[in-house]
Amino acid sequence: MFVWTPDMIRFMQAANEKSDYHTRLAAILAPKLSNCRTLCDAGCGLGALSAALSPYFAAITAADVSDEALDVLRQTIRTRKLSNITPLHCDLLTLEDRTQYDAMVFCFFGSLAETLHVARRQCAKTVIIIKKNYDLHRFSLTDQPIRGETASAACETLREMGVPFEFDARELEHGQPFASLDEAVRFFRIYSRDGAPGAITPEAVLPRLRRTDDVRYPYYLPQTKRLGILTIRMEDLV
Repeated sequence: MFVWTPDMIRFMQAANEKSDYHTRLAAILAPKLSNCRTLCDAGCGLGALSAALSPYFAAITAADVSDEALDVLRQTIRTRKLSNITPLHCDLLTLEDRTQYDAMVFCFFGSLAETLHVARRQCAKTVIIIKKNYDLHRFSLTDQPIRGETASAACETLREMGVPFEFDARELEHGQPFASLDEAVRFFRIYSRDGAPGAITPEAVLPRLRRTDDVRYPYYLPQTKRLGILTIRMEDLV
């Protein structure tokens, strides 16, 4: 289970602040869910995608196992006066609630088997599953394979199951700003999959960064997220 730490929350908030990633992703997802009024954002994390999807739905339930992450969303709701988002602190994998949503979005949420289990229980019309559409970990200094299912693996499993789906490959920038080089080193030490953390030094990290004119965030880690977006109609998921 992914566990949000204060540092992780702080880094992600900074990345979201400096990027229109979630706004662009929401604009891609909304037409795929045009017949849906209610949505569950499953494993919503800090809720940035829920907030970006807010204009497209009558009601959004933003569910996550981390109450600390949901606190960020609660603040966003207050600041932006979003009246149609309800944070839900829960573990959807063990939840016995049978509330039905027109649509469910699973962005980097668990395995395909876990996702489909939840969707069968609570999704009435359309489920969207977003997976990493790349093979190497983005925040390592050496080539390290990513953990969990890739988009291609999920597609292959659905084909084997005989489940029809639509596939949409997208690339969206969602880089990481840093207040200092030391912050960048700390980031890599948290997220890196490299086998020797001691090798993560300012000298090793600096070539990955770009200098900026932003006084608050003078360093930036460019990162393009390559996404595989799978859309499944519940009538096809038997």
